[in-house]
Amino acid sequence: MSPMQPSKDGGNDHHRRLMLRRLLQGAVGSVALGAGLLGWATCIEPHWFEITERELPIPNLPKSLIGKRLIQVSDFHIGKTSIPYLASAIEAVNRLDPDILVLTGDFIDHGFPEAPKMINAVFGELKPATYATIGCLGNHDYGRFWSEIQVADGVVERLKDHGVRILLDEQVQIEGLDIFGLNDFWSPRYQANKLMRRASPTNASICLCHNPDVCDNRIWGDFQGVILAGHTHGGQCKPPFLDPPRVPVRNGRYVSGFYDLGDERTLYINRGIGHGLKARFNCRPEITVFTLSTKMT
Repeated sequence: MSPMQPSKDGGNDHHRRLMLRRLLQGAVGSVALGAGLLGWATCIEPHWFEITERELPIPNLPKSLIGKRLIQVSDFHIGKTSIPYLASAIEAVNRLDPDILVLTGDFIDHGFPEAPKMINAVFGELKPATYATIGCLGNHDYGRFWSEIQVADGVVERLKDHGVRILLDEQVQIEGLDIFGLNDFWSPRYQANKLMRRASPTNASICLCHNPDVCDNRIWGDFQGVILAGHTHGGQCKPPFLDPPRVPVRNGRYVSGFYDLGDERTLYINRGIGHGLKARFNCRPEITVFTLSTKMT
């Protein structure tokens, strides 16, 4: 062997060192990427709300409401979500100057002693909408096992102090628009059958309903209009181009956005502004701004 020629073993050692270096570089890169994604999903995106603008066609909408602005916010989860962040979302709603403001449940994350104080901190600066500020309760507003009526009553009373009227299987009419508010589907008070018997196919109608699974129940009678829901958080963590791995509903197609339910019923699911588990990926929190329009039946 020539003294200038490297040995076969030496060549193999060099190749092994090169491969090891590449593997280490790949591992370090993967760890850095994972840490970056984790930081984004737990520290950035959960507090980066999006203002989503949509047109909302409603059959038989009175002319006086065409072009008016209805804003939906859902799933605050006070007790788990940052209070300053939620207060900033309320400030954003104030700046948007809604004609109608609807809040579709899960104001708190279960019952806890500090809930009244925290509700005050979030909603203390809420400005009244032009026509109405109304809402419905979610499952978390009913405390443990969604069964503590006294917790729900406390939420209702505290929100009332800040100008929010919670509809407990009730109907109100605003400028000729019927708005129905359902008790939460999982709560002991749920009695939507009785309420929805009042719906008329000739009236412009919106229903506030925290859990979109109610849309599949045979309670709707002559209701023709729009159902506004929350509850799913859009899945919170959604792989690009894929469905989220889990949503807390029986009907797995109910994730976020618009759904044509047939029978002149349309569903919109808001992604929520807060969280229970502090993690969001490819699924930003949402404030939805609807411009009301008419829809011919």
